[in-house]
Amino acid sequence: MKPKTIAFYLPQFHRVPENDRWWGDGYTEWTAVKVAEKLYAGHNQPRVPLNNNYYDLLERDTMIWQAELMQKYCIDGMCFYHYWFEKGRRILEKPAENLLHWSDVRIPFCFCWANETWARTWTKIENATSWVSKDGKQNRSDGNGVLLKQCYGREEDWEEHFQYLLPFFKDDRYIKVDEKPVFLIYKPQLIFPLWSMMQYFQMRAKENGLPGIYVIGMDEGLLPGMDATLIRQPHYAIIDVITKYRLTERPARCPYDKIWEEILNRKMRRGKVYLCGVVDYDDTPRRGKNGGILEEASPKKFYKYFKKLFQKSMLLNNDFVFLNAWNEWGEGMYLEPDIAFGFGYLEAIKQVVTECKDIQLDEKAEIDTFYETEEEKESREKEENIQSLLRHDKLLDNWMYLRDHQINVSDFFHKYGYREIAIYGMGKLGRHLLYELEQGDISVAYGIDKNSGENGRDMGMRIYAPGSPVPEVDAVVITVTNQYAQIGRMLNKTMKCPKITMEEIIQELMMEQQ
Repeated sequence: MKPKTIAFYLPQFHRVPENDRWWGDGYTEWTAVKVAEKLYAGHNQPRVPLNNNYYDLLERDTMIWQAELMQKYCIDGMCFYHYWFEKGRRILEKPAENLLHWSDVRIPFCFCWANETWARTWTKIENATSWVSKDGKQNRSDGNGVLLKQCYGREEDWEEHFQYLLPFFKDDRYIKVDEKPVFLIYKPQLIFPLWSMMQYFQMRAKENGLPGIYVIGMDEGLLPGMDATLIRQPHYAIIDVITKYRLTERPARCPYDKIWEEILNRKMRRGKVYLCGVVDYDDTPRRGKNGGILEEASPKKFYKYFKKLFQKSMLLNNDFVFLNAWNEWGEGMYLEPDIAFGFGYLEAIKQVVTECKDIQLDEKAEIDTFYETEEEKESREKEENIQSLLRHDKLLDNWMYLRDHQINVSDFFHKYGYREIAIYGMGKLGRHLLYELEQGDISVAYGIDKNSGENGRDMGMRIYAPGSPVPEVDAVVITVTNQYAQIGRMLNKTMKCPKITMEEIIQELMMEQQ
């Protein structure tokens, strides 16, 4: 199978009120690009688009130009970053919305939900720790000052998000797998209700005439609710190179060849895994001396490495190969032509796709060498066990923080109208939850635990065994960490109410404190 080449697409090349307020009047991605500085001899900065094409993405002619470039140079689609925050708050949404209306602009596309809280971390930008509020007063915070808060909500919030996405999903240009719209999630590990949320999305997709949604998480682990993963690059490669070669100077200067070696040689876990390459990287326009740089990048080198990545994707029988990026000018990741290399990177892609069009790869190739060995898997699982313990410790720490600030978990249930709940898992977390709720007006109807008889006598309440028929409640809280999907599926057989994790509750209450 010849994979489709999909490039990540940044929709920040137009003016929005929020950027005016946070970074100064007229701020767009071009602002940082134009004032970038050389930090050492030979540093390829500032980056200048060919013919000084500092375009505006709200202009129709710009997107027509991009569509023509795609078609000419064998780019099969764009993956638009999609920004959806707490209570349906959106930003930078107009380019995709315009594309939806401009049905004759033939840009195949999909979305990647950039699901992080936006914080003030671009230290190169002047006044990086302050911004002006709507009322004209100067607001200040530390270097991680929150700009747009992320909160994942429950069914009502998910429905609003789904309804926004639905017209895009149904567009004939939207990229699909088996007629399922492709939806990427940037950091799925941050979404504690991920499984429930994606189950809801799948249900609503089918109710609206789609066979489902094809969910790709940009994290190496295949979390419940996802169909596939994408190894996000050059993120992992830069970390590996800095660690392996002990690069301590700032900005971090990573050899282009070493980065691509890490990308091509990185072992994968079993399951459907998509690969991602990088054009170039230099985020010093945003972060100054705190940034990172790939050195000695060129279209010639890119051609050599991308061809290997493309062929590896063919061997894996992957639908797509991803590239970072089409137009991340502020991070030096772009395919669009500039004054240094012209159309060189685009020409490289066209050459690779053309050369691989009819190529017959050796079917006896050792595909197993792409995957981690049993020893590597065992080592990774040990590290994951440690991370699981740290995650449990963080949950407890955050819970204690909330208690110290007189914030009761009852606030979560009040917010969503859950008055009567059940608790799954009556171990330490379950007991602490019960004791805290007894101080408020949320009723705990019963517990569910495999040690039902012993725990029931100990706690003086009815405890059901897992899988038993149980009375209906407004919601059930799962206190067992790292087993949410398995327990959720089991509970679905006997309970129709929402299934919520303790991590989700604490996460949301913590987010509200930002």
